[in-house]
Amino acid sequence: MAEALARSEQKGAAAPRRTASGNRLIDLAGAALTRTRDAALAGIFNTWVYGQTLRGPMPDHMVLYPPELRPGRASAADALFQGRWFLPGGQVRAPGGSSPFAADPPSERWSEELHGFSWLRHFTTAHDANNGDTARRHAQELVASWIAAEGRWHDIAWRPQVIGRRLMSWVANGALIIDGTDLVYRSTLLRNMARQARHLARVAAIAPAGEPRITAALGLAFSGLCLSEGHKRLKKGVALLCRELDRQILADGGHVSRNPSAQLSILLDLLSLRDALTARRIEVPKPVRDAIDRMTPMLRFFRHGDGRLALFNGSTEGPEGAIDAVLERDDTKGKPFGLAPHSGYQRLAAGPASLVMDTGAPPPGPFSHEAHAGCLAFEMSTGRARMIVNCGATKVLGPDWEAASRATAAHSTLVLADTSSARMLKGKISRTLLGARIMEGPVEVESRRNENEAGIWLEAAHDGYVGLFGLRHCRRLFLSATGEDLRGEDRLETVSQRPARFWQRRYWAKPEEDPDFTIRFHIHPDARVSLAHDRTNVLVLLPNGDGWQFRARSGGGECEIAIEESVYLGSGDTTRRAEQIVVAGRVFRGEARVNWAWRRLSTRNAGHTKREDELLPELPDLDLPPGE
Repeated sequence: MAEALARSEQKGAAAPRRTASGNRLIDLAGAALTRTRDAALAGIFNTWVYGQTLRGPMPDHMVLYPPELRPGRASAADALFQGRWFLPGGQVRAPGGSSPFAADPPSERWSEELHGFSWLRHFTTAHDANNGDTARRHAQELVASWIAAEGRWHDIAWRPQVIGRRLMSWVANGALIIDGTDLVYRSTLLRNMARQARHLARVAAIAPAGEPRITAALGLAFSGLCLSEGHKRLKKGVALLCRELDRQILADGGHVSRNPSAQLSILLDLLSLRDALTARRIEVPKPVRDAIDRMTPMLRFFRHGDGRLALFNGSTEGPEGAIDAVLERDDTKGKPFGLAPHSGYQRLAAGPASLVMDTGAPPPGPFSHEAHAGCLAFEMSTGRARMIVNCGATKVLGPDWEAASRATAAHSTLVLADTSSARMLKGKISRTLLGARIMEGPVEVESRRNENEAGIWLEAAHDGYVGLFGLRHCRRLFLSATGEDLRGEDRLETVSQRPARFWQRRYWAKPEEDPDFTIRFHIHPDARVSLAHDRTNVLVLLPNGDGWQFRARSGGGECEIAIEESVYLGSGDTTRRAEQIVVAGRVFRGEARVNWAWRRLSTRNAGHTKREDELLPELPDLDLPPGE
């Protein structure tokens, strides 16, 4: 009873989450100045005179090999042995033992991944698994090849964030690339690392905003911590890292990009740094400790029942074992919280079901290069099986796939007139200078939540379609206390007041006729989807044996439901065929409303025919309890 009373008091309204869409002219001018500065600096860095300024004391050894928390895969190392360089950004074949550094890169992203050497962890895993020298020999040959080809200057290889990742990878896999080598190779490697670290100390602060700048700061800190002559660099790297953590890690522990994959990546590096500082008996700075303490519960927040990440704003499921590597170092072992107001997410969990919903506006422009137009989309898992998903993100299939995965239609939410709720930059000059950031989308996103012994109510709304159509999307959800009944309502309502935002006024236009809309529920490819003959309900069977029935109703009558093809990009490097449930409708006189429900069936009934009124009761209005 006390527990039920405590739950009944967990209610309230989250303040609307607002974000500035940005001023394109100001941003373009700033980006042009940054490009001019970088071009001028590149011309200086590529001179013999500048190269001489990187000379200095040479480290005679690595003081420490910090832990590599990113899991490696021996199968990935085997593919690299055979010259198949399948990295984020594309794929390159370098057969016959040829160096991948001499190949034509398919994209800048692929080139950054190649020169960052994050893939070196796969060689370490293969070496440890096979207890042989093949992986060691390949790794040392590739490092030597890089030093010979790019050790002086390369426009991409010497970017701050790439140097930072490469130095972290080299010190973390130091036992593989240094131990047992001859004196000439070892001296060349250490001298080159010192050169990179000295250059990084000068440019880390001007790395691109967001995770790249944190990566540059971490690389500088690790170079000072692990090389025998790097005390000053350690101090400078930690100072820059603490400053960026204060800027980028929100009060609830989320990253400013709102990308769960960025959350995981930064946290893995921070934990490795904490462990390395502790091993050297150096006090861990308070901002680093505080960031870890805030970010770890947020990682639990994004974790589905299968132990992998939710797919929002450019995230993938994450490397297998990476989340476990983080949570094994969490002494609190707490349960995920329900509301992340600063990051703009809500989590509903009851019984076997857990649900994560995007209730936030897009991140600020400089941090939105991977953000998606998925406002009010949600994902749901039951037990260890995912059921409702977003399509995910891909970095290896090219720009067309990447753009499609960012569209609203790739998310489990309402899509109005086949138009995304947020728009990415499209102009050639704008994309060149600013990248594929979001410039127009929801400005105000409101959400309210209430919990009691009956279950959890959640109501949210966004104005992403106000500027284009004068319509506001509202979504209400109810998850029962048993976790076996999920009910929802999607509503479009007219906003008569003229928008105050300048970009909304530019696009403000009353449509000539009421637009169509679709409500999409993307289903995980491991689930089996079956549409009833009368097209009024759908049965979804999960790998764990659970069956769930979906039904929808609009304007007091049954909706016609369709099953369409979809694609699942959760792994980030492969595509899987999937299906989606689509409920279509049309706005009538400036408004529309669709009620829908998911109900869990017992395993023994999931494959048998029952009367529909037994499978799904009436769909009531989802009124929130009074007193909010």
